[in-house]
Amino acid sequence: MGNNLLSVLLATAKAKITPLVSKIRLWTSWNFIRTRLIAGIRNFFSSILNIKPRHKRDYYEVFGWLISRRLIFATMLVLGLVSIFYLFTLRQSFFVKEVNVGIPTYSYDSILLRFSKGRVKIKGESGYLAYEGNVEKGRVNGFGTLYSPQGDVVYQGNFENNQYQGTGTSYYPGGIQTYVGNFEQNEYHGKGKLYRENGSLHYDGDFVRGVREGSGKLYDNGNNLIYQGSFQANEVLYSELLKKDVGQVGEYYAGDRQVYEAQEELVVWMEDIEAMYLAKSNNESLDDSNRIEKVLVLKDTISYGSSTYSSIQDLEQLFEYKIYEGNSSVTLSEAIAINKKASLSDSPIQKVSLNTEEIFTDYSLVESFDESYIVSIISFYKDGLIYTFVKDGDEQGFLFYTIETEEGEQE
Repeated sequence: MGNNLLSVLLATAKAKITPLVSKIRLWTSWNFIRTRLIAGIRNFFSSILNIKPRHKRDYYEVFGWLISRRLIFATMLVLGLVSIFYLFTLRQSFFVKEVNVGIPTYSYDSILLRFSKGRVKIKGESGYLAYEGNVEKGRVNGFGTLYSPQGDVVYQGNFENNQYQGTGTSYYPGGIQTYVGNFEQNEYHGKGKLYRENGSLHYDGDFVRGVREGSGKLYDNGNNLIYQGSFQANEVLYSELLKKDVGQVGEYYAGDRQVYEAQEELVVWMEDIEAMYLAKSNNESLDDSNRIEKVLVLKDTISYGSSTYSSIQDLEQLFEYKIYEGNSSVTLSEAIAINKKASLSDSPIQKVSLNTEEIFTDYSLVESFDESYIVSIISFYKDGLIYTFVKDGDEQGFLFYTIETEEGEQE
């Protein structure tokens, strides 16, 4: 009988405990928890988004309009969730990423960068180090170094409002200096030195808005001085040689020369600046020195002001008025210029027959030349100078041009 009583008690206890255990298992089940959470969230948002007002107390009155309180609350809730999501996705750019030897590092689009002042590092869009230096209120100000995505230094020097400003150095890819000197709004401006890609000095002097303008010196690939004088729009100001004597030209040009002499005329080819000059003996001068009457520039473009011109049509708009246009017999200096141009150019230029006797390697006597050779020219006057352009075959451009003073005598 005792065993029966014990069995009854165990069965009764089991009947009471089994439902409780089942409920505990159910409540601790992930599926149950997930279902209840989803149902709770759904009910919460359903109650929130059920914006249909049921009583006057459910409205806000704004300027005579009745606006549902639940609608306002739901709108604010959605905006809040969107803002949290946005900040979460930008968390890497919002906060300082790393500290390297005390220098804070930011992404280029970091919000905190706008409030930074002092020395920082800035990473580009792809994660490379783009800048290291001083900033103020989110802008690059002060001394710093700008890098390319390949890790090369692009510029090192002073900045102002994200621009090169003041003294600095720009570089070619690979670390070769491009320019050392003064900048203004990202452009060469003031005193500076310009270098070639092989590292040799090309120009030392004045710049205005990115171009050689003012006084300066030109150097060859071996860093040897070849010219010092005035420059305009990146070119030698060839007209400053006019009326100088041959000795004075040596103070300007120090490069290679080739001299042609015929009677009282000297034609000197200055290879390093692609020009030649015509000098004549001045019998009225006490020193009987050879004065430069004309400069011939063997280029098919001309720089004037801040622009460069290459067509006859553009020249007609540039110059004040036209003096002459037509055909003319070639002069000695033009004949030498045509032959030089033909030897330097790939274009089929017909050379002028020229008989010379070479006395030295760089000095020749001209015995005769083909004066029947006809050239097509157009001449203009501007600012006290006469510019004559020897046209090319299609008459749209020119082979070279000459400069002479208004009172200069023709050959």
